[in-house]
Amino acid sequence: MEGDLQGKHLSAEVKRLLVGVIEEVRECHRVSLECCCKALQLEVRRYGRWIRQYRETGCYGGRRPGPRSAPHGLLSEERVKILEMARREEYGDLSHRQLAIVASEKGVVEASASTFYREMKKAALMGKRHGSSRAPQVKPEVKADRPNQIWSWDLTYIPLGPFFVYLFAIIDVYSRKIVGWHLSMNATVKAMKMAWDKALVGEGLLSRVGAPCFPVALSDHGVQMAKKTAKEFFRDLGIKQLFARYQTPEDNSWIESWFRILKYDWLRFKDYVSFSQLERMIENFIEVYNHLRYHGSIGYVTPDQKHSGEAESILEARIERKWLARLRRLQINRNRDHQIQWRLAA
Repeated sequence: MEGDLQGKHLSAEVKRLLVGVIEEVRECHRVSLECCCKALQLEVRRYGRWIRQYRETGCYGGRRPGPRSAPHGLLSEERVKILEMARREEYGDLSHRQLAIVASEKGVVEASASTFYREMKKAALMGKRHGSSRAPQVKPEVKADRPNQIWSWDLTYIPLGPFFVYLFAIIDVYSRKIVGWHLSMNATVKAMKMAWDKALVGEGLLSRVGAPCFPVALSDHGVQMAKKTAKEFFRDLGIKQLFARYQTPEDNSWIESWFRILKYDWLRFKDYVSFSQLERMIENFIEVYNHLRYHGSIGYVTPDQKHSGEAESILEARIERKWLARLRRLQINRNRDHQIQWRLAA
């Protein structure tokens, strides 16, 4: 019986055969264990471990029969807390890694990110957190023929000392009127909801009798627009979301153009040092923009006139005034020509 077993991996079946052969040789030929192990170049300590393992588990290796002990296994109450957090709406946009950190910081449960992933996957909660593959982008069809049909919205940052504040604004595509806005220290979905609440209340869309007719929400694919909580907000209200193509700001040019006017034609020449000052300046600008500033793309009427339906009569009155002025000039010029001819004839 010769061999070189030192440092080689042996399966449980090979160990069982070797133990049988060694015991048979020792019994039949009266050979010591040390001689048998030396002939096989097998350490005596290793052989002893095989024997002890067999006495404790009934096998020479591989997986132990029966349930595997887990002294550091997750407790049942911790598992319940993990799933409760994963199902809460306020954490719907967090990955399993972020959720593990939040749970630790709030003292809810102390578990690794892999534990969160494993438990959430068992409960079929991971699929909702994985973004679907990006579909081919199609230019959104934006055709508004009445007020409050399509609202274009976005957010922009405005410098305030060494920091930035964030302005959410909503513009009506048909009339170019700013129907809602909110200035916030943080670019959160909560701030976005406040801007939309102001717009819906200001336009009286929440107080209509019967089923309200809400506008379509046109935006880009920003974090605050595409978050699960934002989508649930619009879905609960029955508002359809329309998204611009990726990296194509011209698809949402209405609000982008307004931000440029605000920041470069108004705030650029203003001095402000506090949040409240900036908020008042934006409020004053929106008042001027909606009620006093003539907008070229809607026939040089104010957004408020277009939004309220006064623009049609105003434009008709302009045409009539132009026609009357032209008729008056024509009449005066003709009379002048007749007088000149009469004088020359005399």
